Amino acid sequence: MNINLGKIIQITLIILSFILLFYTYYYLPKQNKGSIKVETKEEIKTVEEIKSKNTFKNTEYINTDKEGKKYTTQAKESYILQNEPDLIYLNGVYSFTTLKKDNTLIEIRSKKALINKKTNETTYENQVVINNKSYKITSNIAKHLSQKNLIVIDGNVVMKDLTDGLSHIVYCDTVEIDTTTNNAVAFMKDKNKKVLAEKYK
Repeated sequence: MNINLGKIIQITLIILSFILLFYTYYYLPKQNKGSIKVETKEEIKTVEEIKSKNTFKNTEYINTDKEGKKYTTQAKESYILQNEPDLIYLNGVYSFTTLKKDNTLIEIRSKKALINKKTNETTYENQVVINNKSYKITSNIAKHLSQKNLIVIDGNVVMKDLTDGLSHIVYCDTVEIDTTTNNAVAFMKDKNKKVLAEKYK
């Protein structure tokens, strides 16, 4: 019986090719199912995070200071996380109240804010703008401490004085506004640095 060695080699190579194709296109994809499951778990986790918060549109919150004066905060969107029931997260924020001294309006606007129901404090951040007939202040952060009748403004603070006859801009680290007297005090955190003021037209 004559055996053609060349044919045996050809048949062997064909068999090996089929095995390689099977391993590459059929066996390996099945082994990679684990990575697909991981991605699915990530999606489920994201959905669970969304369900863990209660979201509200066009909301209004009213809190009072120690003397019973009302502060109104409105938001385009607000939400409360189930594991943080004392915190209210706000987006698109507008707050206002009238000052005790002269009943003039003070307004606070920001992209985001956080109301702490336990401490009765509201923290504003991201493009904070505070308006009153006497001044306009912009900053990174502002905190309203209602139980102390105080608004503390921090981070790249610029205060434009709107009082007749003064007409100047103040650059400082911090401004504190007493909501009872409407006094605004500007200062630097580093005592070696000075508050910068310049006139504007």
